[in-house]
Order: sequence, then C-alpha cells, then structure tokens
Amino acid sequence: MAGSVVHSEVAAPELPSDAEKHLLAAVVGRKRLLLNQEHLVAGLLLLIAVAFNLVALYPEVAIKAPMLNDGVLHVLALERVAAALDKGQIAIDLWLPGVALGYPLFHYYQHLPYVAQAAVFHLLQERVALPDLFRWTHYLLLSFFPISIYWSMRRFGFQRLTAAMSGFVASLLATNGLYGFDFSSYTWSGYGLYTQLWGMFFLPPALASATIYLRSGRGLLLATLLLAITALSNLVLGYVAFVSLAALFFLPLLGPATQEKRSWLLWRRAKRLLLLLALVALATAYFWIPFILDSPYINRSVWEEAGKVEANGMRWTLSTVVRGELFDYGRFPALTLLATIGLVICLWRWREERYRIPVILSLLWLLLYFGWPTWDGLLDFLPLSSSLHLHRFIAGVHLGGIFLMGIGLALPWQWAFSKGKLGSLATVAIFIVLLLIPVYKERRAYLVNNERLMAQSKAALELEKADLDALMATLRSLPPGRVYAGNGANWGKAYTVGAVPLYAILNSARLDMVGYLYHALSLNANIQVLFDESRLEHYELFNVRYVVAPAGQEFPEFVHLVAPFGRHRLYQVRTSGYFELIKSGNSIPINNENFYTAVSRWLNSDGPGQKEHPILVWQGPIAEIGRTLSTSEECETDLLAQAPTHAFYSHLISETVEEDAYSAVVYVERPSCLILKTSYHPNWRATVDGVETQTAMLMPSYVGLKVVPGTHLVRIEYHPRRQKGYLSLAAILILSLMLLLQLRHGVIKRVKQIRSQVFPRP
Repeated sequence: MAGSVVHSEVAAPELPSDAEKHLLAAVVGRKRLLLNQEHLVAGLLLLIAVAFNLVALYPEVAIKAPMLNDGVLHVLALERVAAALDKGQIAIDLWLPGVALGYPLFHYYQHLPYVAQAAVFHLLQERVALPDLFRWTHYLLLSFFPISIYWSMRRFGFQRLTAAMSGFVASLLATNGLYGFDFSSYTWSGYGLYTQLWGMFFLPPALASATIYLRSGRGLLLATLLLAITALSNLVLGYVAFVSLAALFFLPLLGPATQEKRSWLLWRRAKRLLLLLALVALATAYFWIPFILDSPYINRSVWEEAGKVEANGMRWTLSTVVRGELFDYGRFPALTLLATIGLVICLWRWREERYRIPVILSLLWLLLYFGWPTWDGLLDFLPLSSSLHLHRFIAGVHLGGIFLMGIGLALPWQWAFSKGKLGSLATVAIFIVLLLIPVYKERRAYLVNNERLMAQSKAALELEKADLDALMATLRSLPPGRVYAGNGANWGKAYTVGAVPLYAILNSARLDMVGYLYHALSLNANIQVLFDESRLEHYELFNVRYVVAPAGQEFPEFVHLVAPFGRHRLYQVRTSGYFELIKSGNSIPINNENFYTAVSRWLNSDGPGQKEHPILVWQGPIAEIGRTLSTSEECETDLLAQAPTHAFYSHLISETVEEDAYSAVVYVERPSCLILKTSYHPNWRATVDGVETQTAMLMPSYVGLKVVPGTHLVRIEYHPRRQKGYLSLAAILILSLMLLLQLRHGVIKRVKQIRSQVFPRP
C-alpha cells in the first residue's frame, strides 16, 4: 500500500545461558593460561641463554691473564684515548705509536668503542683500571647478546616465543675460526675482535629499527643513532647493515600487493630511506670525509691470506654449509638443522613480511660470502668491495642464520602449546634438551679450555713478574728506541710466558715494538715484516735499539748484551735514534699497487746502508703529499755509522719522544735532510725553531724535511684535520636537534591527550 510503513519485528538477541557463560570463561581462561605459559617458557629460555653466558664466560673477567692477540691492540688504543681525554685532546683522531711504526689508527679505524669506554672510565673517576673496564665491557656485551637478538626479533614483528628462541641459540654458534659470531672471534684465546663485538651487538637492533622506520615512518632518531653506532663501532658490520637495509627496502615487491600499491609503497619507503641515510651520513661525516680524503695512506697488506680478502668461493662455502661447519663445527649439526627448518617455515609463510626478512638476509650474505672466486667482476658493482675483506661477510650469514634457527626452534613449542597438554610440553622440552646437549657440551668444552689457558698464563706471569718488571724498568730508563722480541713467524712465536708471546707482554706495557703486526693499516706494516735481525742497517732503519730474547738465542756481534733478567736477556744496538740526517735526491712515483714492490726492492738494495731515502711521490687524484725537497738537490749528511773518524759537519744533539710528537735539536753546517723514523701521514705538522715547515714522504714511508745551516729545534707533531672537529660538532648539533624535535612532538601529543580527557567533546 502506497505511503504505508511496513514494520518488521526483529528478534531480540538471545542472551547466553549461565552454562554458556561458564564455558566461554573457561575457554578464555584456558587461552590466557596457555599464553602465560608460552611467555613463561620464552622468558625462561632467554634467561637460561644469558645465565649460561654469564657463568661460562666469567673467567674472562675473573682471571686477569696478560692480553693476547688483538686484545693487546684494543687495550693500547683504549689507554691512548683515556690519556688524550686527560689532556683535553680530540680523542677521535689520535696517533698510536707502539704498533707498525706508528699510525693514526682512529683516522681510519672504528673508534666509538674506545671513546665510549674512556668516557665511562673518567665518569667512574678512574676507580676501575682500564684493562679491567675493557674486560667487563667485553664480558657483558658478549653475555647479553641474546637480549639484542630478542629485542630485534620483536621489533621485526615476531612473537615473543620465536624471538626468545633466536636469543636462546644466539651464542651457541661454532666455527673453525671463521671470524663470525661465535666465541672464537671474541674470547681471550680467540681472535679478540673487540670492535666487531660492539658491531655484532648493535647490528640487529639497527636493522630492526631502520626496517620499522621504512615501514611506518616512526623511530627516525633511534634508527639514525643505531645505524651510526654500528658503523662507528665496526666498519664492516656497518657496511653489512647498509647493504642489508638496501635489500630490505624492496620487501613490498616480494609480497602480495597490487602494482599500484607496490609503487606507492616503494615511493614512500624511498623518501624515508633517503632521509635516514642522509642523517646517518651527516652524523658520521666527521669520520668518513677525512677517511676518503686520506685513503691513499691505508696499507693493502700483502701478508693476508687470499681467503680473507677474496673469500673462498661457492664450492667451499656450500660444502661448509652442507657439512654443518658454518654453524656447528666439530659437533652434531643441531643449529644447522634448526636453520634449515626455519628456512622452510619462512618460505611456507612467505606472504607475511616478517618471514621474508630472515630469508633475504641469509641468502644475500651467503651469496656475497662466495666472494671474488665466484662473482669476479660483478662485485665491482658493490660499493667499496675492492677494499673489503669479504670473509667478514660471514657476519650477515650468521645473523640471518640465528633468526632462522629461532623460527625453527619455535615450531615444536608452538605445536605443544596448540595441544594445550602438559605431556606435549614435556615431550618438546625433552626433545630440545636432547637436541642441544651436544651443542652446550661443545661450547662448554671450548670455554673450559679457554679458562685453562688463561689460568696457566696468569700463573706463569706471576712466577716471572719480578724479572719482567725489572726488565721493563730498565728499558724505560734507557734512551728511547724500539724493542724487538721476535715475531709470529720466527723464534718469537715460541718465546712465551704461558700461552702469551713475550712481544705481546712488552707491547701491552706500551713499549714501541717492531715485530708482530696487531694491525696492518700502516704503510710500513708490510715492510716491517721484512726486518732482518742479522743486518745492522735494518736496526738503524727501524731504530731497533733494544732486543729482548731468551737465553741462548744467537745474534750478530753488534748486538751487545746489557743484562740478564732470569731466563730473559736484554741487548742493545747502537742506532742514531728516531731522527737521522740522510741523503735524499731522486724521487719515485708510487701508488697502492706498486708501493710494496718499490719499497721492498729498496730495502734489499744498498739504499738503507748508504742512507739514501728517495722521495715517494704518490700518484693519484687525491694524493696530497707536500713535496718540498727538490729532486735536483741532494741533502748531505755525515755517515756516522760508516765513517766515525770523519769530521762532523752535521749531527743530532738530542731528541725527545712523546706519544704524538717527536722533537730534536740538530746542528748542521750545510743544507741537510732530516728524517723521522715513523710512518708518514699528511697530518704531521713540522716546525723548525717554531716556524712551520712542510714535510715530505721519504722511503720507506717516513717523515722528512729540509733543515738549513745552524742549530735548530725541530718538532714534528700529529694534528687532526680541523674539519674533523667542525664536522663532529655538526653531528652533535644534528642529533641534538632531532632529539629536541622528537621530545617536542611527544610533549604536544601528550598535551592533546590530556586536553581530550579533561575537556571531552560532546
């Protein structure tokens, strides 16, 4: 009927009965109980992982054994930074004198771990000794690495149980010394890769925070800070972070979405990625700009194994994976099995973005880990690939593998919780225990052996402490000069106190050493290895004035015994010192490719004996060598070592050695060349009687300058680039501004929330 209104009766919803209410409450209660149990298991297993590390690694701090391997370099660097802060110096670019004939290590090397520790040292008012602070920081970072993995997995979007499983296995990897995330990279008897430990700890949170920012636009400041911290803690792992982030940028392309939505997502992510990278670049510009400008002065070591630089190829890598030796060397491949299960699960659940992340990381870095033998020229498209040690890409493989292992280990637990029966949980727990018992036994055995070596070395040092203290006191009382106690390729390797070579103990005592290379960045590193202890001119060239050797070690007649100290012998050689007047006439063009060949040929010629040091002219677009010595004139010298009866017309009167400066008083009657026997760098500043004088690079990579007739005070001092200070201040300002903007945004948001609660809209 037109205009009529039809009313339909709608039945009122039937209310649940009391029985149904009880049933619903029981179901909800059961789910909450299962969820609580799941969280309890996750927390318990994560706690077990951290507790195992804290207990098993405790000898690292409890046994104060002498430093071994790269730990020697790290403590020396830390002490150098702390001393610089005491003097009010810029601690991000310092000269480190005692290794490889000296080098501005932090100009090219990750420095944040040392600066942060030295700052803590001063905040504690020096109540803790620096070596002890180093040990404790090392111990805590290694012990709490599972927390870093757990937090990152949660940020990636994984459930608490899955994240906890990844943390549970994070510290259990084992390799045959492949420089990955296993204990052999970090413990006392391992390689001592301290800065890599910092990078390992911050890499997962940096990637997770950056991924969150690309996805949601939230957390820009946190992502910027963590990426910058990772890069400044370890350059290689910073590189891994940026390449991984570039790969994760394309996540939307790999999932289900329309072409229009993919294009929109990529455009939005591209803007965020560019902003993030720009901010990280600005925050770290104080490091990478001087690094690039002075990159010619980074040595390319000829002594590194080919596998370290180029990696080992696809066949070796895949066979290592198949044998389980990439994660489970020397034991049942339990973690390899878990990673395989995790990979299958991720491929099965590919449509979910979070499950694509471990696959991308694992496969990307496994492929890159093949290295030059597989990819050859294709790696030229990867930035900076020619200057990287590609074997360190195992870090990306291990990180992705840890994520996959956690996913694989969570599967049986998830099955047990879905059953909701105590028997199922007990079955899974027994299965996990049986699976991982070989893993824990092997890790425990490794750490027990590490503890045994530490205890033996500490006891051996205590037995010889009186003799070694007297030896070092004598060395410090004598005129300054370098010390030689063998090296890792000759009798020095077997000349040990416990398991520690004596050259490591002497280096740790901050003596200037020639011998073992704790880093190979100095241009003189390759040449130092060629030191011939039978040739007097080599002692003069490297200023090896003192030799420490075991009783019975034979040396030439010019190596004179000073005194015995128990089973140790101290010898002295007559050298001119750190400064010497030399000849310099001809010049030699060099670059990174022919440097070692040119210098090694000169070393084996009559040049060192005749004190003829050619000028090294660096060929390249960014070479900045200020060559002030004319190639047409010869700077003359009296050859003190060769003709002591000749009348002196030029000679050194005295010299003074500091950590970042060298001074000499010199008398010359004719224009002369003065050489400082330390590694050349354009940051050296020379003054003659207070007037700045340009320097030149002289063979084999020493600092040279010209002096005119008269008596002069010459001072050569290391000064960082001024731009470095300005850029570091700019970085602090940028990060402070970002923090203020974020705080302002948070305050405004909170005020709006309070206002809406106090004055709700009608």
